[in-house]
Amino acid sequence: MKLNLDRRVLAAAVLLCWAIGLAWMVRRRHDVSDADRLALGVLRLEPATYFYTIDQTGKPIGWASSSLDTAASGFTARGAVRVRALIAGDSQSVIASSTAHLTRAFALDTFAFTINGIEHPLQLRETPPAGSGVLLPSLAPIAIMLTRAPHIGASTVTRIYNPVSRRVETVTLRIAAESLFSVADSAVFDTARKNWVAAHIDTVRAWQLVPPSRAISAWVDSRGRLVAASEPGGLSMTRSTYEIATLNPKLPKP
Repeated sequence: MKLNLDRRVLAAAVLLCWAIGLAWMVRRRHDVSDADRLALGVLRLEPATYFYTIDQTGKPIGWASSSLDTAASGFTARGAVRVRALIAGDSQSVIASSTAHLTRAFALDTFAFTINGIEHPLQLRETPPAGSGVLLPSLAPIAIMLTRAPHIGASTVTRIYNPVSRRVETVTLRIAAESLFSVADSAVFDTARKNWVAAHIDTVRAWQLVPPSRAISAWVDSRGRLVAASEPGGLSMTRSTYEIATLNPKLPKP
């Protein structure tokens, strides 16, 4: 009888220690700061380049690209936009490009931005305040999605550097919806239509990030990379292939 009692006590002690250890691990997981979660999340980032078609009221007017790559000191993000738009009654090609360097903690270090094809071309080269831990608006979704598992109703407060006003702004982004998108991941040339068309369609799960102003609706994948976006003026972007986005007729060429 004494032997059985000792075994029960031993078993109870083992279970108790296991429960305490599990509770400690769960608490430690929840006590991790967003900065620590982001530091772990960026370790999963893989270099990738995406291309997008740009439409206005359903008509193609240009394309965009977004790339993220690793660098010796952290990460490098590049973006490009080319659209043919009506400016002062004339059809003009507007070209914009950006390059941002980020630290290993995924905080903005330096960035450059240029835009041509408008009446007053713009060129910016900026270094945000040291230690501010800010991001450009296009990079904030990456940090948000890598910080915690996305779910509808979740909101995150993030600090964004506005390159136009040159000010740091605190913005709350909310996940408003979750959906599946069908996007082209390869293309083939259609000799009859003389343009590029989708050869294969991929299904991508995305979450809708909505700012308080609701000026722009952006859908991003689990790694924070843009899948689709739209704004009230009728402009929209959709992820596609390089060929469909840039090589089809009547579009500004890369």
